[in-house]
Amino acid sequence: MAERDSAAGGQYRTRPAPPSARLNPTDEMLYRAERALGSSRIVQLLWRLPEPVTPAALRAEWERLDRGRLSRRPAAARVPGARRAWVPAHNAEPPRPYPAPLTHDTVWEWIDEQVRAPLPAGSGALWRLASAPYGQGALVSLTVPHFRADGMGIFTALTEDGPPPARRGPFAGAADGDLADAVGQVARAVTATAAWAARTLPDRRSRAELAAALRPAPKPPASDPRFFSTAVFDFDAAEWEERARARGGTANSLFVEIAANLVRARVPLGDRTGIRVGVPVSLRRTAADARANALVVVPLSVPAGQVRRTDLGPTRRSTKAALDGTGEHSATLVPEPLWHLLPRRYADRLKAPGAQATDVVASNFGALPEGARRFAGQWADGAALRTMNVPGLVPERAGLRVSLCAVRVGERLTVTVTAIPDHFGDARSLRELAAEEFAAWGLRGREWWTE
Repeated sequence: MAERDSAAGGQYRTRPAPPSARLNPTDEMLYRAERALGSSRIVQLLWRLPEPVTPAALRAEWERLDRGRLSRRPAAARVPGARRAWVPAHNAEPPRPYPAPLTHDTVWEWIDEQVRAPLPAGSGALWRLASAPYGQGALVSLTVPHFRADGMGIFTALTEDGPPPARRGPFAGAADGDLADAVGQVARAVTATAAWAARTLPDRRSRAELAAALRPAPKPPASDPRFFSTAVFDFDAAEWEERARARGGTANSLFVEIAANLVRARVPLGDRTGIRVGVPVSLRRTAADARANALVVVPLSVPAGQVRRTDLGPTRRSTKAALDGTGEHSATLVPEPLWHLLPRRYADRLKAPGAQATDVVASNFGALPEGARRFAGQWADGAALRTMNVPGLVPERAGLRVSLCAVRVGERLTVTVTAIPDHFGDARSLRELAAEEFAAWGLRGREWWTE
């Protein structure tokens, strides 16, 4: 996940929005994903700790997080035209200390269990914190619905000890600022829509794209959801960077090329000549950013065909051009203030393509903040992060087939690969395929959970 003030979609440019404690279009879309796509998007952060975690220590961390930005719920606006607001809430999902030690054979069954257990969007179960003994230490899992926080937001929540920041306007106090938000939304919608219409409507292609999006499309027959297989590897971060430079690239362009190669190796693309790679980009500037999701997915097209491992130059240049050329874009096909005012049936059709519309997502989170690496008074030996569709991805409703997350912890780079079993098989098969791809680049990875 590149930390640039960029965004995806290419529909139109807009000025950066101020940090907000209101739900934005990305929050709303992720909140309603279960109905639209048949699955919810979940973020899971894992720690491997050198010492055991007592139930009391787990409870203390749970209570600290329950005072922060993860424990919020969407509240309906009491004034027409206002967006839903994030309000403090208590997490009804208690901490889960597991007394039975995990083994090499049971560790991933336990990790998957933490994600599979439902956290319904409208329920009081807001997020899940669990720990279990492993080796001489412990594994800890934090599971958060994506609509509630993106990965960088979770990192921020882990470094805070108190309620999330909130913005208060001139009308705050009456209906929790709903009147101020409604007035602001209407004013911004009028201004933004006039400028957008002047640019968009004279263009025949833009009009056609908008008309196509507005036409109701029948839902294709849905098969059973597929729960993605997972493989996690640890690498020497310096070695990763050296291998990238040796082929004319950067650490991030190597990451993108590996993601594309997994698609080239296993995913049938028909007569398509390009692979759709989604590169999530963080729009957060400060810890005071109260948005649940402050990211966009930059669309990147790379050539399909045979795997490529010789020259990273083309991928480096195309990635840089995509990141530099996007500017700050909306997550919707019309101005966001207007989008919030539309009836839901139209708003649902006017969202910009996101991660679920790509073939593969490559999320590079950079270095894990020190505050997020420390848990219950311990420095984690390692940390891993993944995003999952739960109960699974319905392939007829989403294009995503592979997802990669990378996070640097000290001198090590941890890469999580999740993939649809239809093309990549079970976890063992995925590990073997991913290990072959890494080895072809001269990268020596080891399984993340090994001691």
